[in-house]
Amino acid sequence: MLIVGLEKISFLRALREEVKWFSLPQLGEQFMKMKSCILVCMTVAVVFGCSVASVRADDLYQPPWERGDTNTTYQSWTFGTIDNPAAPDTVFNLYGAPTATINGGTWASFYDNHVGVWTLGSTNSIDLYIPNTPADPTRTKDVWTQITWQSSLGGSPVVTVNGIVSTLEFSVLAGNGSWMQSVFMATLPFNPAAEDVVVTGTMAVGEVVIDTQCIPEPSSLALLAMGAISLLSYASRKRRLAA
Repeated sequence: MLIVGLEKISFLRALREEVKWFSLPQLGEQFMKMKSCILVCMTVAVVFGCSVASVRADDLYQPPWERGDTNTTYQSWTFGTIDNPAAPDTVFNLYGAPTATINGGTWASFYDNHVGVWTLGSTNSIDLYIPNTPADPTRTKDVWTQITWQSSLGGSPVVTVNGIVSTLEFSVLAGNGSWMQSVFMATLPFNPAAEDVVVTGTMAVGEVVIDTQCIPEPSSLALLAMGAISLLSYASRKRRLAA
């Protein structure tokens, strides 16, 4: 027992020698320095995250149909690189590979607190190719386009789809400064095998999101309804005859 007690005393003495330079005031000072460093890092992270998020539209206004449904597509470009043509950053398209071709313009990695921007002049454009369902003249096509843009160059976006001018649904502020989020809708009276969405305007463009939906025409819906009614009438008549 005496030997064990001496070993404990020796261990405690050695431990005290190892940590004797850590006086209580020094421990408190080191703790405060670490706390300050952590608070600074957290503040920088929060400010940076809010700064980037405040100018990113990030697909705020989704279309009035369900993404991923049959006969729908979805693709978005954030232009984080100078690639031209540019592949979409996010895509759901079962019919091919969408691309964005920038005709003229200047790319910037950072522009007015926004990461990845194409600035367009009066003769420049962004041409977005969207492969889609097989061509069918009995169906129509809805195209929903979201654009994040900056108005300091004096212009505003114009969107055409296969030569048809899209209707501006609304525009709202998107983050700090003069960044805007505009939503356009076009309904094509036919169903092409691909859409050519062209964005023009003297402006800076930070993001483009395009959704499409192939739908039957009202006349086609009416024919389907008439067919269903006919089938129900036939089944009812057959039951009566069998009775």
